[in-house]
Amino acid sequence: MGRLLVPLRRRTALVALLASGLLQACGEDQRVPDWAWLEPSTWEGQVLAETELARWVPRGLDHLPVPARVILYRGGCELCGRHFDALREVPQEGALTLVRVPEPGDEDLASDARSRAPEHEHVELLPLAKGYGVETPTVLLVDATGRITAVRNGS
Repeated sequence: MGRLLVPLRRRTALVALLASGLLQACGEDQRVPDWAWLEPSTWEGQVLAETELARWVPRGLDHLPVPARVILYRGGCELCGRHFDALREVPQEGALTLVRVPEPGDEDLASDARSRAPEHEHVELLPLAKGYGVETPTVLLVDATGRITAVRNGS
């Protein structure tokens, strides 16, 4: 029975860390939302680390390498996987960062589209009960100053 307590304590600690991150993201006096709507098309011209996306990434986005191609994806998204296949075939200049958009129940995916991507940095959005409203894949082109110069949705 002692062996079961360690993983349970670790999970409890993880949940506490995530909850504190969500409370910081939402303001301590607000409840954690069940879902969030993201509108990447409105981020063009903004500094990546100052967009609404950054509030849902536990460590923020200011540590990511630039210039970069930042791609929001879902693990089970076949279109995302095809996009990663194409990136493998035709490498792009600059860093590549993948941002996983978690969905309820996708922790048990047998395969993740990310495994098809070329070498990359990786961050995940905080999990929400009902997930995120955002089209995937979404590609953000980020210049050397950290500013988003273009947003592309879909393929």
